[in-house]
Amino acid sequence: MNLQSVVDQTRVAYRAKNHNSRKLARMETRYLDFADGLVNYFERFLTTPDTPFAQIQHESTAMQTTPLDDAQISQVAAFIRNRLQVQYDRDLMSILELAGVYITEKSLGADIDAYSTQTADGRPWIVMSTEKKSVVRRNFDLAHELGHLVLHTQVDFEALSAADYHMIEKQAHQFAADFLLPEADFRHDYALINRHSNPDSYIALKQKYHVSIVAMAMRAYSLGMMSYQEYRYFFGRLNKLGYKNQEPLDDQLVPVRPGRIKALIELLFDHDVLTVTDLMQRLHILPAFVVRLFALDADFFDRYTAKKPIFYTGDNVIAMRPQA
Repeated sequence: MNLQSVVDQTRVAYRAKNHNSRKLARMETRYLDFADGLVNYFERFLTTPDTPFAQIQHESTAMQTTPLDDAQISQVAAFIRNRLQVQYDRDLMSILELAGVYITEKSLGADIDAYSTQTADGRPWIVMSTEKKSVVRRNFDLAHELGHLVLHTQVDFEALSAADYHMIEKQAHQFAADFLLPEADFRHDYALINRHSNPDSYIALKQKYHVSIVAMAMRAYSLGMMSYQEYRYFFGRLNKLGYKNQEPLDDQLVPVRPGRIKALIELLFDHDVLTVTDLMQRLHILPAFVVRLFALDADFFDRYTAKKPIFYTGDNVIAMRPQA
């Protein structure tokens, strides 16, 4: 496989708890080089339709001035939501994939929730953690990374001070809140809540918006719809109810996994455009490498290996290292 470096590590936006986690960017760029290279190879066999994300990025950039303020971020979030025609937040992942964002999953450890970047040729990537998280937290991670892709593509993340890094993360966080909880709709629904300080009063809204109860309370407080006393009582009640680690519905809402890359591979292999033998002879990689790279099911290629016997036994293949 002819691997090219297509990702600038200074442009990788981490959803990290610790700014020092930036050093992991050097490792993740190599992962993205492999992922992007394989997607490029797979798409050579297809005529892919134009997707709107690049144009949406361009239009949203024209709306922004430096420095970004809260009003601009809210305006951009509303614009992006409208251009993507988002009706239900639960559909966000599939909407982004259809718009042209490439989303995949991998183990990122405890300190990183997700990250995003754009390759040299303009392909946007969001990498989600495979760690067990609630649907609503994953949805917020997606919206957060979308914020980086439309607000911060020209930011040198390696050069940021701790204070600037905090500001950038805060901007992406605000974008996610504005995007997932549009002010007019949220104000209307929030007015129907009887007790703003009772976390249980938010369960129906959580079902609708696919946003955590905590995030909704923070949004309400930031919009001036909840008093300081209500806000304090809310969090006290939240702790008493044991919702800090797991909220209502967290064990009921079904996680959505990325589907675009998986569908691309299935299309090629289902129609015999590519075979498992091709992977090993042309690209010198094993099926297990692709499985791990894109977090596919372990038995993903079984139906294709059973289809046609593989007689290639060359040594020039990329073997997977067992996970520690």
